[in-house]
Amino acid sequence: PLLALMLEQSHYKFWRYIFTDQHGAKPLLAPHHKIIADTLDKVFTGEIARLIINLPPGYSKTELAVNAFIAHGLAMNPKAKFIHTSYSESLALENSTKARDIVLSDAYQQLWPMDIRQDKNSKSAWYNQDGGGLYTAAAGGQLTGFRAGYAGEGFTGAFVIDDPIKPDDAFSDKIRGDINQRFTNTFKSRLMTESVPIILIMQR
Repeated sequence: PLLALMLEQSHYKFWRYIFTDQHGAKPLLAPHHKIIADTLDKVFTGEIARLIINLPPGYSKTELAVNAFIAHGLAMNPKAKFIHTSYSESLALENSTKARDIVLSDAYQQLWPMDIRQDKNSKSAWYNQDGGGLYTAAAGGQLTGFRAGYAGEGFTGAFVIDDPIKPDDAFSDKIRGDINQRFTNTFKSRLMTESVPIILIMQR
């Protein structure tokens, strides 16, 4: 459908469409929403492979760059594979559930029909009939056996990190050092190819 094609080409329009369906009202828009969405479009096209988003709490960064981003990526490529982590396992699982709820919504299914496999359908991991989907864990949790993206052309998925440490822990040299080491030694090794994007979302 023409609407599906238009929404696939603009994360800003996709997010507004999904937000209105999920919340029953249009979002209150601000300039930063468009800036984030336009930048995420460059991740989809491969122009940006490493992206950091720093904003205070309450600026819709998780909604735009985690939940809607994952659902949008699967609309563009149902085979896309995502990994999502956060310092809080409960927050990571909540984001996973919200992304899956978008995919299963009537508004989404009307444009991008997609079945979630019953044998791969939990808060921590869910996949569709094409093999695309999401694996979720705490930033210090188990990631062995899962990879973001796959060997192929175009957008194949992403590793999305939302608040890798608690805001208060940002003052700890040890905790910062530990997560930086995990990023270098573990997170990057979970990319299927070097070109698979990494999105890092933090408070500022």
